[in-house]
Amino acid sequence: MVEESGCCVSLPDSHASVVFAGPEVALPDMLAARERRVSYQRAMLAAAGDSEALLCLTLSIPGPVKTSAALERVFDVLVNEAKAALADVRLLEERSLGGATGQEYFALVELPAAELKRRMVEIEETHPLGRLGDLDVLARAGDMLRSVSRTELGFPPRTCLICGNEAKACARSRAHTVDEMQAEIARIIDQGGYSQP
Repeated sequence: MVEESGCCVSLPDSHASVVFAGPEVALPDMLAARERRVSYQRAMLAAAGDSEALLCLTLSIPGPVKTSAALERVFDVLVNEAKAALADVRLLEERSLGGATGQEYFALVELPAAELKRRMVEIEETHPLGRLGDLDVLARAGDMLRSVSRTELGFPPRTCLICGNEAKACARSRAHTVDEMQAEIARIIDQGGYSQP
């Protein structure tokens, strides 16, 4: 059961109470953050060439709490993994944003979008925390932004943390409660030793 206390959500007697001890945000906050993110993406890709692509890394966190000390640790780990995967690539520009709507990392790199996406899928699939990150890859297509999907490169769609079905289908149908998803996220974080500093 979720108990509200001030601006934060508390999930008593579980690791989730540690992981999700953070400020709540509402839908208008998330919509504003999305608009800001698209604005940054457009600006960073404005002069990008055919062999350059943009990584946009965020966490995929359901519910009203998008950041906390534990979630920031997870984010930092995934950013470091992404940078390690790009150690042989020229980094043209990078930016980091934070706040109650969650951490965001942008990196414009000298690498074709398909190859950048392959490297990020490797993190999503093999790192213990990879399933909690959205490592989106964008490229410029004329005046538009094009997101590179896993499936166009031959990878399967991302699976649901709880049942293993396609994640987007479960999200659309709201197959699982926020409490169930938060509990599973907390378990993954705790199993990796990231709940506590």
